[in-house]
Amino acid sequence: MNHSPIDLLADDLLSDEEESSQSKESRLADLQLKISQLPLSVKRAELLLDCGTLHLDFQQKKEAWDVAREAFDLFAKEQAWELAVVATDIMVASDQKESLIALAHGVWIGITYPINPETTNAILQYMIDESPTGSDTAAVAAVTSHFLADLRQLDGQAGENLLFFTNRRLAEVAAQHRNIKNQEEFDIWMVGNEFDNPDSFLPKLSAAIDALANNNWWIDREALRAALP
Repeated sequence: MNHSPIDLLADDLLSDEEESSQSKESRLADLQLKISQLPLSVKRAELLLDCGTLHLDFQQKKEAWDVAREAFDLFAKEQAWELAVVATDIMVASDQKESLIALAHGVWIGITYPINPETTNAILQYMIDESPTGSDTAAVAAVTSHFLADLRQLDGQAGENLLFFTNRRLAEVAAQHRNIKNQEEFDIWMVGNEFDNPDSFLPKLSAAIDALANNNWWIDREALRAALP
C-alpha cells in the first residue's frame, strides 16, 4: 500500500508523540526513584516539583497536587519562598478542592517577599483569571502585578517584556472593570480607584487573599511578618 506524504507526516508526528510520552514516563519513574532515596530537603522538594509538572502533563492532577503540597511544606520550612510559589502554581493548576487556598498562599508569599517578579506575576495571573470578569479583585490583582513588575524590574529585555505584558493585561482588566477605552479614561480610572497608591490597593488585595484562604493557612503569617526586615 502506498502512503501519501500527509500520511507519512502523520505517522512521524504520532511516533514523535509516543516517543515523547515514553520519555516523560521514563523521566517520571527516574525522579520517583531519586526522591525515594532523598531525605526531607530542598533538593527533594525540587524533584517533587519536576514530578508535579510531569503529572500535570499526563493529566494526573491528584498526583500533581500531592507532590506539590509536600514540596511546598519543605520549601516553607527552609524559607525558599520563590520555589514555594512555584509549588502553589502546580497546586492551582491541579484543580483540586483546596486549589484556591494554594492560590492564596502563592499570592501572599509572592507579594510579601522580594522574589522574581515573573514568578509573582504568574501566580497573580491565576488570581485574575479565577476572579469574576470585571470584579474589583481582578482589577486589584492586575494593578499589583504591574506595580511589582515595575518595583522589582528585571534587567534588560526580560524586564521590558514583563512590564509590557503586565501593562497590556492591566488595560484589558480596566476595560472589563469600567469599560475603559482610552488613555485619558484609564488615567482617571487609576486615580479614582486609588490604583496609583499601593497603600490603598494592597490592603484590598490582602482582603481578597484572606477570603480565598478562608482561615486555612499552612504557614504562620504573623511569625513571618514579625521576622521581616
